[in-house]
Amino acid sequence: MLMVVVTIIIAATVSTFSTGFVSDTHAAPGTQVAYVGVLTGPIGDLGEIGLVFENMGGETLLLSDLELNLKSTLSGGDEASIAYTDAPSSTYRGTPVPGETRLSSAFTYRMKKIGVADAEKTATNVANSQIKAGDRFVIHADRYFSKDESKYGWVMYVADRGMTGAPYSSGEFEVSSKTTYALVDKNTGTVISSGTLVGSVL
Repeated sequence: MLMVVVTIIIAATVSTFSTGFVSDTHAAPGTQVAYVGVLTGPIGDLGEIGLVFENMGGETLLLSDLELNLKSTLSGGDEASIAYTDAPSSTYRGTPVPGETRLSSAFTYRMKKIGVADAEKTATNVANSQIKAGDRFVIHADRYFSKDESKYGWVMYVADRGMTGAPYSSGEFEVSSKTTYALVDKNTGTVISSGTLVGSVL
């Protein structure tokens, strides 16, 4: 009889322990995300630039869980991956150039919920921005510019990752059907949204 009781207690303990592990496992959010368009900022000056996405419905997203993968389908085109932890590149900060827009130093986060201030006193709020259904967010680019051979604008992303001058990941991408994107949940590797950069100029 004592053996039966001990067996039941052990079984219950193992069951509870296993359930705890299951409940802690991270699952990709069931969310519909769409690419909206590109923020170009004031050409020839500093401003807010980048690719804009919207939570079209489903679960809430956490910006710190996201990674953006870009790939140009043009001949010899670039590939780059940008994560929330990749700060905007110091190479292009605070230096306006005629004919292009560069990201203002007022924006310190790579990803930001649109409508949330990007200032030191609200940094924690920005870092933990939750993107609910109907919310939009921007993934800041380092440059927005044009090329003579293209009728479309281009964005440049640079992830220095401690190697300024020799970035770990960087590239120039035409904002058109010639660039594909994948928005990935870093915790699971699940692609939340994918497509091409066909959208509006915002």
